[in-house]
Amino acid sequence: MKTKSLRGGWREQWRYAWMSALKDMLRQPLATLLTIMVIAISLTLPSICYLVWKNVSQAAAQWYPTPQLTVYLDKSLDDNAAEAVINKIKTEDGVDKVNYLSRAEAMGEFRNWSGFGGALDMLEENPLPAVAIVTPKLTFQSTDTLTSLRDRIAATQGVDEVRMDDSWFSRLMALTGLVGQIAATIGILMVVAVFLVIGNSVRLSIFSRRDTINVMKLIGATDGFILRPFLNGGALLGFCGAVFSLILSQALVWKLAVGVKQVASVFGTTFTVQGLGWDEAVLLILIAAIIGWLAAWLATVQHLRRFTPE
Repeated sequence: MKTKSLRGGWREQWRYAWMSALKDMLRQPLATLLTIMVIAISLTLPSICYLVWKNVSQAAAQWYPTPQLTVYLDKSLDDNAAEAVINKIKTEDGVDKVNYLSRAEAMGEFRNWSGFGGALDMLEENPLPAVAIVTPKLTFQSTDTLTSLRDRIAATQGVDEVRMDDSWFSRLMALTGLVGQIAATIGILMVVAVFLVIGNSVRLSIFSRRDTINVMKLIGATDGFILRPFLNGGALLGFCGAVFSLILSQALVWKLAVGVKQVASVFGTTFTVQGLGWDEAVLLILIAAIIGWLAAWLATVQHLRRFTPE
């Protein structure tokens, strides 16, 4: 019976805390709505920056070809020696695929592409070296790993020169990284803004209920009992702000998707703007609720430490 009584007491306390938090929010609906919208806008800005980074990365993977290494073999190598060099290159860590063109095949490709067949027939010797096009593995397609792979292949005996076809890839990766850094910076600033907004809202709520808190203290209410409604209120503000932020973000994605689709059609391709996934949306809501809870806890604890019952 005692255990059931304790459980019932805790249940009643939690019910009181949530009902008190909801009543406090509904007591001033306009102020609560404005606070939620400020939180929503503060969360929407980093969300949009994250979506820009996400879609730029997707576009880079979709439209830009895989970076490759062009390996020119020494012209003094015969076919057997060239094949041995190619087999050695295939064993290098990070190499996914190697397309090999012998000197004769390279000459045939150049003849078909250039249209200088007559001029090439006048040459006594084939001036073109054997060529290998090396495609790196996905884990070796960053600038640093690709440079390391190029240097290792260039050090192979029988290799005359290695060229890295990654100039545009490097620029695109640098741009993508910059967008990611901007998104992270704005995200941190907006998290601080949400923390301050919720903390200030809870402080105002505490000030408006100081007489009630005074009575609770006089009749022996614990700090935890007094804290709980304000903590729940802070978490609710963060939760509601995150939900409104998701609605705003999705509305912007739908608006931009039409324009992006038209631009992509001009270039003869298709691209779908990606919004936040379910896992990302849940993560945003959890983070916002936790920030609200922490901001409310800090504001309430500071007030209770300075509070003296009258």
